[in-house]
Amino acid sequence: MLILMQNIFKMKAYYIVFLLLFFSCNEKTKIKAIENLKKDTISVVKEVKKVFKKVRKKSALELKLIKQGLVNLQELDSTIQVKLMYATPDNFVGVNMYGDFDQAYLYPNPAKKVVQAQRALKAIDSSYSLIIYDAVRPLHIQQKMWDALKIPFKEKIKFLSNPKNGSIHNYGSAVDISITKNGKPLDMGTPYDYLGKLAYPRLEKQLLKTGKLTEKQVANRKLLRKVMFGSGFTGITTEWWHFNSLKRRDAKQKYKVIP
Repeated sequence: MLILMQNIFKMKAYYIVFLLLFFSCNEKTKIKAIENLKKDTISVVKEVKKVFKKVRKKSALELKLIKQGLVNLQELDSTIQVKLMYATPDNFVGVNMYGDFDQAYLYPNPAKKVVQAQRALKAIDSSYSLIIYDAVRPLHIQQKMWDALKIPFKEKIKFLSNPKNGSIHNYGSAVDISITKNGKPLDMGTPYDYLGKLAYPRLEKQLLKTGKLTEKQVANRKLLRKVMFGSGFTGITTEWWHFNSLKRRDAKQKYKVIP
């Protein structure tokens, strides 16, 4: 809060100096003063935004995650984009499953791998960014999703882990993720959470051959796998967006489940 007040006073000082210069100088000096004011204003606004971000009110779930040792991905790398789809009605359930929780949290080691993947992606093209659609997912949310998905059991387990077994999401070690370019999601051939074979990485060659996926869509998926695999994640055969930091049995041994 002290930093915020300092920046506000700094901004007031800039305006006072600007007014003095504006009414006492020639036209050329006035133009230069305006340009400098714009630059200084942008700088101060950015600092103020950082302060507000730090003092953002945390939800009850977020406080529990912090207490359990999980970390906020955007606090490790602010360039990583986050849009938790289960914090909106725009998902296969059709309702907000997370309430007021909209941040991407993981245990520290998986989180560092995501940061590494982001850096690898930025090294390829600075206009690219990873976007997180889901990270840690509490077990009680997993159960709600399981109950809401009304398809045969054999089909259901292709897209969602049985809560009785637990998902690697429930251990803060998996992410649902994609890539944006200049803020716009790359075309991966299907939306996130698409329940169908068009989302299967293992069928990409066949889908490409039959024209159901394009070369560009497959190339985009391969780019995502390249940076994620290169940072220590593994994928699954039925969802192009899902990546695990470690195997389920290892997650259960290493981490506490998020209830």
